Amino acid sequence: MNKILVMIKYNFRRTAARKSFIVLTILGPVLIIAVAVVPGLLAQRGIDEVTDVRIAVYGEAGLADMLIASSPDYITIYRALDFEAAREDCFDGNVEGVLVLPENAIDAQTLQFYTREGSNIIMTETVRNTIAGILTNLRAAEAGIASEQVAMLTAVPEFDIVQLNRDGADKAGQNFNDFIYTAIAFIMLLYMTTLLYSQMIGRSVVTEKTSKTVEVMLSSVRPATLMIGKIAGMGIAGIIQYGIWIGVSLLLMKVVGPALDISMPSLLSADMLGYLILFFLLAFFLYSGLYAVCGALAQDEQSYGQLQIPFIIPLVLPMVMVSYLVMNPEAPVTVFMSFFPLTAPMTMFVRVIVSPPGMLHIILCVAIMLVSIIAVAVGSGKIFRLAILRTGKSMKLTDGFRLLFQRGG
Repeated sequence: MNKILVMIKYNFRRTAARKSFIVLTILGPVLIIAVAVVPGLLAQRGIDEVTDVRIAVYGEAGLADMLIASSPDYITIYRALDFEAAREDCFDGNVEGVLVLPENAIDAQTLQFYTREGSNIIMTETVRNTIAGILTNLRAAEAGIASEQVAMLTAVPEFDIVQLNRDGADKAGQNFNDFIYTAIAFIMLLYMTTLLYSQMIGRSVVTEKTSKTVEVMLSSVRPATLMIGKIAGMGIAGIIQYGIWIGVSLLLMKVVGPALDISMPSLLSADMLGYLILFFLLAFFLYSGLYAVCGALAQDEQSYGQLQIPFIIPLVLPMVMVSYLVMNPEAPVTVFMSFFPLTAPMTMFVRVIVSPPGMLHIILCVAIMLVSIIAVAVGSGKIFRLAILRTGKSMKLTDGFRLLFQRGG
């Protein structure tokens, strides 16, 4: 036990003394706030920017004049006499787009809108809705219907979304942006920290193996003690770093947030931060054992990089699928990924954020993760013990499986 504590202290100090650890600890809160808040601010900025849209209208002169006369303050419409000149104005940034009005455009089902920024959905939707409203009023005027009646008949009610909760504590006022931004922020955080610490463990094993340091260390401690010391020492460093990040982030948001008119995402709570730490620990202990095996099997950094690829894919998958996971928290694929050990920590955390699945699902996920961690610890411990001193030949993961089932190991 004393040797394990010595190895834990050694690896903790070694991790905490790294410049990368110190820099990341300092920058972490800023990155968390940026990832959680900046997308929302940028989206809001995109909405705010749609207050002075300039478009050219080419085609039917009479309808163009009516559109100009009926346009709201935030859209400036002018009539273009030459389509090519209007295109050049669009390329030069003088107008955001060119609307082409064919004959009998007032009755047309489709209008062509040329724009340099085809991906600017906010701007194009604003123009489309505005033009649609103007055309609807013009059609109504031709039919002898007052614009006030049209507005009343076509009014679309706002939806106040209330999220059902199994314990009866329904939550109102949630929207997709809250879900997607919070999910992205925390999935990125889980991904980066899990990958960072797991790779540090594997890389330290490779370094000690190639420099023959491990031979000296194994003359004093058993391979299992060496592996436990690495994982526990770096795990403690990770927990402390998480604690600093969360504490400083909350402090910054409470102190700096009001001054900049920035508030924490509404989905953040003490329970959510607790789940964040829980799923980080589960992901860390699972992947650290796998990466320790990669380090023991590798002969150099290049072979280590190749060995870890199969374990990076399931780490990246939930982050790539975050939009699908947020919009489909109860889909079979999402549920499967929330119980599959390699994707469970991040996927289940997304489900907890978006639509809490019930304590039974969470407990089952944690239980599966704990069983998987124990299985990986036992298996990786044996592979680590048999592979750590093998040099001169690059081993693959299949070699690791052969060592796992080797008798007498």
